[in-house]
Amino acid sequence: MAAQARVIVFCGKGGVGKSTLSVALGLKLARAGRRVLVVSSHPLDELAVTLSLESLSERFAEAAERLFVVYIDPVEQIKDLVETHFPLPMMARAVLSSSIFQNLIAVAPGLKEFFFLVRMQQLAERRAPERANIPEYDDLIWDAPATGHFLSTLRAAKGFETYLSGPLANAGAEMHRFFSAAGSLRIAAVTQPEEMAITETHELCEGLWRDFGIRPATVILNAVSPVCLAEPADLATLDLANSGEAMQFAIERGMAERELCDRLAEDLPIPQLFVPRLAHGDGPPEECDLDLLDDLGQYLDLEQLA
Repeated sequence: MAAQARVIVFCGKGGVGKSTLSVALGLKLARAGRRVLVVSSHPLDELAVTLSLESLSERFAEAAERLFVVYIDPVEQIKDLVETHFPLPMMARAVLSSSIFQNLIAVAPGLKEFFFLVRMQQLAERRAPERANIPEYDDLIWDAPATGHFLSTLRAAKGFETYLSGPLANAGAEMHRFFSAAGSLRIAAVTQPEEMAITETHELCEGLWRDFGIRPATVILNAVSPVCLAEPADLATLDLANSGEAMQFAIERGMAERELCDRLAEDLPIPQLFVPRLAHGDGPPEECDLDLLDDLGQYLDLEQLA
């Protein structure tokens, strides 16, 4: 096994499907025989795929043994650090329960983001504490928070390196080098073919390049309509004038999506990966969710994330 896991990051505007695509790729890799760790920035009970994961062992037994989903709580990381460095449990409890400590966690700029990245780097380099109980894996997939929080999280490492001294500054410098290294992260900027989401994708890519010299490996256009994906010859056969109201709306929306995608390709010369808008089946919710994850995985081209 390599010294460091392959790290793939799904980032972008909130609500564009990052969590679903993260788990879909994790399932695809696990079914291919790789051991995968999906790191969520959201508590697991908030993930829309929780029900699916509970049924995973029944549907894809071998993949279930290789796919792990964890949530990193930075506050728990800070508390763990306090408990580790205070020799007496009573002293550690006194510090953790103090109002000063609680206020520090709440207001200290970048503190929680810093400790989140500490654990992320440990996981990526396979040196997490034994008590974390993280199995060995080949790939780490980070379901990142929304754009602003994601960029501020990465900036936290840079800030600790620049403005502090001592062990925290050293850790910040190490993290900044790791998260800025071209080979450390494969970033997939996820968007949907909507004006606000694409505007935020521009901001994300500009921030990554300006602050870290990183360009995403791909831009994933998620939930794209059939009209947006249609070949020009097929579009020429559409008869908008003689179509019903619902069909006219679908065609017009699809054409607007095509225009947005074309404009994005011109503005950001980054390979695009299209994931169509897929519908759930008619079976039980947990089975339909797993079918959806399995179907989505077919459109996630790993060559663009290599």
